[in-house]
Amino acid sequence: MGSHSFSFPRTLITWGLVFLGDALGQTCWRDTKCTGPEAPAFSGQWESNIFSPETRTVTPKAVFKLNTGESTPLASVSLTSAESSAYYDFGIEVGGVVTIQFSVLSTSGEGRLGIAFTEAKNWIGPVSDSSSGILSRKDDALRADFSSTGNYTYVMPVEQLRGGFRYMTLFLEGDTSEVAINDVSLELSFQPTWSNLRAYQGYFHSSDDLLNKIWYSGAYTIQTNALHPKTGRAWPAPETQWLNNGNIGVGDTINTDGAKRDRTVWPGDMGVAISAAFYSTGDIESVRNSLTTLYNIQAPSGLLPFAGPPLLATNSDTYHMWTMIGTYNYVLYSGDVDFIRGIWSRYLAAMAFLTNQFDPSLGLLNITGYTEDWGRFYVTSTLASAQMLYYRTLVTGAALATWVGDTTGSDSTWLEAAVKVGQGINTNLWDESHGAFYDGLEARDSGLHPQDGNALALLFGVVNASSDQAQAVSSALTTNWTPIGAETPELPGEVSTFISSFEIQAHLLVGQTQRALDLIRTSWGWYLKNENGTQSTMIEGYLVDGSFGYRHDAGYGEDYSYTSHAHGWATGPVTALTEYIVGLSITSLAGSTWRIAPQFGDLTHAEGGFTTSLGKYSVSWTKNDDDTFTLDYDVPQGTSGVLVLPASSKGQKYRVTVDGQAVMVTHGMSIEAEGSRQLYITEGTGGQHHIEVS
Repeated sequence: MGSHSFSFPRTLITWGLVFLGDALGQTCWRDTKCTGPEAPAFSGQWESNIFSPETRTVTPKAVFKLNTGESTPLASVSLTSAESSAYYDFGIEVGGVVTIQFSVLSTSGEGRLGIAFTEAKNWIGPVSDSSSGILSRKDDALRADFSSTGNYTYVMPVEQLRGGFRYMTLFLEGDTSEVAINDVSLELSFQPTWSNLRAYQGYFHSSDDLLNKIWYSGAYTIQTNALHPKTGRAWPAPETQWLNNGNIGVGDTINTDGAKRDRTVWPGDMGVAISAAFYSTGDIESVRNSLTTLYNIQAPSGLLPFAGPPLLATNSDTYHMWTMIGTYNYVLYSGDVDFIRGIWSRYLAAMAFLTNQFDPSLGLLNITGYTEDWGRFYVTSTLASAQMLYYRTLVTGAALATWVGDTTGSDSTWLEAAVKVGQGINTNLWDESHGAFYDGLEARDSGLHPQDGNALALLFGVVNASSDQAQAVSSALTTNWTPIGAETPELPGEVSTFISSFEIQAHLLVGQTQRALDLIRTSWGWYLKNENGTQSTMIEGYLVDGSFGYRHDAGYGEDYSYTSHAHGWATGPVTALTEYIVGLSITSLAGSTWRIAPQFGDLTHAEGGFTTSLGKYSVSWTKNDDDTFTLDYDVPQGTSGVLVLPASSKGQKYRVTVDGQAVMVTHGMSIEAEGSRQLYITEGTGGQHHIEVS
């Protein structure tokens, strides 16, 4: 079948009956084994914000005439040569195999029913938005041929399933005909191992409904990016249309970059998506399979791939390091030490590959020859973001060495190396006059202070979070802000939701809570409310003028429709809101130790939770007008952690009680912390506990 049209009724109807029957008999995707959770870990009012459908088979929410935009009843859609097109709105981002039941009422000869797709409203019409990767052409449309009257059932070829769309246009071509559309349905292909697509293992809820919806749009984005490894984007791409039968990795489910495209494992994207998946859906099975896929194709030199199969792009130090950092994140969240033991020799080779590029005279990594990155301009040999990533790789590598029981001293060696890298960064790249880091040694003349390098400097601890330097960097980042998000200087005119995902966490880490909340609302809130978007997922990026032409002049061939509107690297608000606003995170394997450090901003309430192999973790806090607050937490017995509790912003004395018992100051300590906040720190234990600060 491939990308070619084929005729009714014999071949198409036979194929359709076989596979439609299979779909109806399965609760997961086709013949995929169901290994996902069967029920949500936390039930409550927040479930009304879940975008994911209740069933794997969904139908459109509305249909409109293409030429007038007039709404028409779903049950009475008629296409004629005079009025030949209508578009269906599924209401949210969807993806999978479409089934269309239609009747040819009359025809004067050979006719075709065309089917086109788009994520954004801008490209509704008889030509699909772009996804194939061949930017010199459009994706065109699928077509169902007919030559006589009668009833027909069209089932999209599975190799041409459409990975991500909200709108579907049906149109007539060929000889004069009249066609009645009787039924349209879609079998969702994402999150293939889950029988219950709403069985989230994490949750979030707050006093701000917009933030609630943003969090759940991130969770849904993560779901749409979890694919069966046999349904990735094909590469090389076909000469016409599109194919999504690429073999992109191991297992039955795998984490990819986007629903529509590239449907491929990209390590940098996982730098955001792994944490977001853990905090929301809890799907770390897909993460494990993505990492396994990347290590399976490691080069003999130790270099890890820039992108997974079938694309198999190479020569990126930054994405090499994102794989290594992602390895740490996966093991931290899962407690799966056996995974790192199984690949430890490969991990060591990956670290040695980096060590060989370190310039001791500068204390910096030299990435010459391995400069592929996330799509930004101006990549140089001493790129600031690469230095921050190297620092984080060394620190997380030391933790992995400890967990795996390495006895060669790798942990201390890597921590000592991290100190040298940190010194090299601050000595060579810091611009005191601007309060930010240069983009590299080469940028000292151009004066470029990047969003990526500076956000990562805070997030990864290259800069002490409680220092004046950290406050300076946070302030410098805000100079890039526009009314709809942060323009990234290293990709001028554009908003990168990937890099902004790090920026919001960086502001929170240094105690600039309101800055982070403001940026989440102006950037992610702007897109979620944009009537031309999916209104359910997170976009890859966009232009500061509000158009969707992300990277139009940086690799995307001026094709504005190529932008992905469901991209995992954009899901930073999920982590930011859970880990910093609710304030709940884990600090050792699978949550044997944890940290509770809420931040209020302009919110009066927030709560959230997640699960690990040890059990459920949740926190709920409510802030009063007089700056007093209550906090309840519930964590597995046998675990322990640290409570970092905000004190009065007015410098007043306060009293802390835990389960009704006063906590004396001598049991903890009061400190002046990031963002001029005063915090009270004490230890916490497993179980359910109630705290009052008054």
